[in-house]
Amino acid sequence: MRASSPSIPLTLDQIHQLVGGELHGDGATPIRAVDSLSDATAEAIAFVTSDKDLKIPDGITAGALLTHRHLPELPIPHIVVTNPKLAWARVAQRLAPPYLPRGIAADLARGSQVEIGPDVSIWSSVTLGDHVTIGARVTLYPGVFVGSDSTIGDDSILYPNVVIREGCTIGARVIIHSGTVVGSDGFGYAQDHGRHVKIPQLGGVMIEDDVEIGANVTIDRATTPKRHTRIKTGTKVDNLVQIAHNVTIGAHSIVVAQVGIAGSTTIGQHVMIGGQAGLADHITIGDQVMIAARAGVNRSLEPNQIVSGAPVMPHETWMKAQAVIPRLPELRQLVRSLEQRVATLENQLVQTSRPAKKSSTRTRK
Repeated sequence: MRASSPSIPLTLDQIHQLVGGELHGDGATPIRAVDSLSDATAEAIAFVTSDKDLKIPDGITAGALLTHRHLPELPIPHIVVTNPKLAWARVAQRLAPPYLPRGIAADLARGSQVEIGPDVSIWSSVTLGDHVTIGARVTLYPGVFVGSDSTIGDDSILYPNVVIREGCTIGARVIIHSGTVVGSDGFGYAQDHGRHVKIPQLGGVMIEDDVEIGANVTIDRATTPKRHTRIKTGTKVDNLVQIAHNVTIGAHSIVVAQVGIAGSTTIGQHVMIGGQAGLADHITIGDQVMIAARAGVNRSLEPNQIVSGAPVMPHETWMKAQAVIPRLPELRQLVRSLEQRVATLENQLVQTSRPAKKSSTRTRK
């Protein structure tokens, strides 16, 4: 969020112009805020994605709605759109307080040849190394450290205690939340008779435009000087994610909390990785792959598939396996019973297949 200031209300007509769709009701209805359907007041707009959402015990008190269909049964102005949640997000962006530049704190610690663009907000206790470039309208909250030879693009926001190590590039409109470290050393060692010899990590990190990085994320720098760990345009990374050295994450991907991505793995675009999934090193994940939560990805994956489990397998196969697991004790007992029955039948078959012994008789003379 930017510096707070009173937001200017929008009429429902103005919202209709912003999101499109079909307007039903009074277009002059003033809207000052967005809120959830259950909490919205008479000056707020909420969204409805299904008829199930409409079953609220105390009724709907929102001033207006963004809905999936026309709702003649409700006396509330509403706009019918294809994607109500997306439209609600657009309205939230429009109603957000405008950015007001704060300026540069007097105690800014800066190195030599630092370039700072116009209209920035640099708070107290920020440190900038040598040859750092800060773009226009950038916000750096207290405790931010930007190492030498790093660049922060226009309109980016770094929340308190973010660390950008040396030689890293942050694009425009990037949001990085508190506690995240960009450009930490990759976990690289050579073995020497039981000792672990550190391999210097000499590359950088490149985060492209419109990326958002959650809190306490670690993104390791590449190993060699000409390489970068790269997160491409529009990708969103949740809290507590580990991205190792030389990893590439394609554009517009989603990485959910507590994911671990090992070194030199390449991830395509529009990939979705569920929480606590683990990806092995030196593998390639194709475009538009969906990896379920807690999956263990130990091999490369072709594009356009959904996978689950550890080790990873097609999602449908994993679902069938999960359905069987609760029945394993009774299936085990059934197998034991069948084994006993088979053994009994085999014994009986052996007995019946043996030739009968001939009785001996003495010849009388």
